[in-house]
Amino acid sequence: MKEQLFKKYKELIIGIVIIIFAIVYFIGSFSIKQNKVVSIGAEFMPRLYGLILFILALLQIYKGLIYVKKYKITEEKFKAEEDNKDTKNVILTFLLILLYISTMEVLGFILSSALFLFVMSFLLSPANAKVNNYLSMIYSIILSICIYVLFHNFMFMPLPKGII
Repeated sequence: MKEQLFKKYKELIIGIVIIIFAIVYFIGSFSIKQNKVVSIGAEFMPRLYGLILFILALLQIYKGLIYVKKYKITEEKFKAEEDNKDTKNVILTFLLILLYISTMEVLGFILSSALFLFVMSFLLSPANAKVNNYLSMIYSIILSICIYVLFHNFMFMPLPKGII
């Protein structure tokens, strides 16, 4: 019961905690010594950040209130489906990592990483969301190449080249 209650009010609780932190942070920014030499002193940015954090916390509380009003899903059905999906995703992720590690020497870092990221984008996407295949493929390839260049050219750490 507590778990269901927390799930219902989670967004609202997060917003309240953040707004309390924002208020304490903003009040704490007044203890920073003001400098009369410059027009914008060291206290300006912390106060600005405190104000922005306060506004974002208000938006989070608003979002939490909307979520509380819309929360009408039957708890047992939702929890059973969520637990089943989470267990399946954890097992598939673990198997995919093992496959990734075992194919890296043969395929090389770039190709195996691109394939790994491409498959993970489908596995980790929400069930009701449609994954854009082309965007996911481009993202996977570019990220793999960038990481390879970073490690090979800037950190001087060799990565498996494989068949490439």
